[in-house]
Amino acid sequence: MRAKIQLAAMDSNRQRFHKTDAIATFLVGVKLLLLATTALAADAGEVMTIDADDNELTLLRFEAEGQHLIVWISPGFGNLDRAHAVARAISQRGIEVWHIDIAESLFLPPGTSTLRDLDGRNVASLIQQAHQLTGKMITLMARSYAALPALRGARLWQLQTSSQNRKADSLTGAIVFSPELYSEIPPLGMEPVYDPIASSTNIPIMLYQAGKHGNRWQLDKTIEQLQGGGAEVYHKILPGVTGVFYQNDTAAETSAVLKALPAEIPRIVSMLAGVPTPSRAPQLRSNIAAHGNHSLDITLKPFGGEMEPLAIELRDIDGVLYKRSAFTGRVTLINFWASWCGPCVEEIPALNKLREYMKGKPFELISINYAESPQQIREFLDRVKVDFPVLLDTDGSYSAKWQVLVYPATFVIAGDGKIAYGVNGAIDWYSDDVLNKLEALMQRLVNN
Repeated sequence: MRAKIQLAAMDSNRQRFHKTDAIATFLVGVKLLLLATTALAADAGEVMTIDADDNELTLLRFEAEGQHLIVWISPGFGNLDRAHAVARAISQRGIEVWHIDIAESLFLPPGTSTLRDLDGRNVASLIQQAHQLTGKMITLMARSYAALPALRGARLWQLQTSSQNRKADSLTGAIVFSPELYSEIPPLGMEPVYDPIASSTNIPIMLYQAGKHGNRWQLDKTIEQLQGGGAEVYHKILPGVTGVFYQNDTAAETSAVLKALPAEIPRIVSMLAGVPTPSRAPQLRSNIAAHGNHSLDITLKPFGGEMEPLAIELRDIDGVLYKRSAFTGRVTLINFWASWCGPCVEEIPALNKLREYMKGKPFELISINYAESPQQIREFLDRVKVDFPVLLDTDGSYSAKWQVLVYPATFVIAGDGKIAYGVNGAIDWYSDDVLNKLEALMQRLVNN
């Protein structure tokens, strides 16, 4: 497989991070060489650069001779082997694919906050450049938070197209996998806040939703948001799948989806091409429900929601039923987690220490696993020491009732049965700060 490298001098006004011209050019060279190495190692495609919106974007091109081209926006995290394999297989069926990590091309740090901040201008330019250079009809594709810049780019492209009195039929629509269309991570127990683009999109959309992904139970709300902007939305739930392109998801259901996608995507592209793409974009709706900038927590946070603890009726890995409807008389910690969640696994040792420290005190630790089978959990427990019982939320619907959006997520219920603290993310449960707060809650029980 050939790997063509194009290296052009960067304009001085593009010097991000205040690098000198020489250093910036060197960094571009390193990036291109790394991409070329990746392309050759994975038989991935041709490395090429595109001038888009006064920026030089580097991408992998999987060339094909058909009439359609997919611009695949990568979220920039995780192993790309599966994405490259699917892209190559799609190109072998006559659809060209351009796979790009825009954040990497712009020397921006990887992560969800970067994707939320990308305004879509580079995606709009990519749509325009791809069509001009190839004459092909363009379909966008993205997963997770990369759906945000993809849809923003589609809307900006529509605005540019309508201002130039051109038809919008060169963009067929977008294919998104388990899209995360949130403008922020809300405090635990509160409804997610959708980015304005979610309800300001009217291009045809095919939505693949992984059945065991953390946002599975937000699907109806996501579709409602997209349809609110006028988008024609088709969707397909993938049972048993945590993440199609998540390398550690080795479930048989996921393997079957990966095998089927290269043949299915061309049919989806044809279907989207048969739905007219509006030449005019809807008005961008403001987001008035924002909670304010919120991120993952680093310690216990006072709970700001209004929800009450929900009764528990779940089975553990041995099939034993656990029931609890009243939460008074002790401090209860309810931890939602999954074995595929790195931060979840990292905080387990501290939870073990916390439970040991609290022996003989009015305290209970309840662990609820999100959407994994007893066999998966048993295999996990053979590798990782967990000193507390694990209850199973087999389809994730119970976690959704608690408004859990990210993992791990933990509620701390005081002795009066009210939720006192909520934590989005992993924290050190054996720190002095956490122990002092939990013991203060228990002291209230003694005083009362």
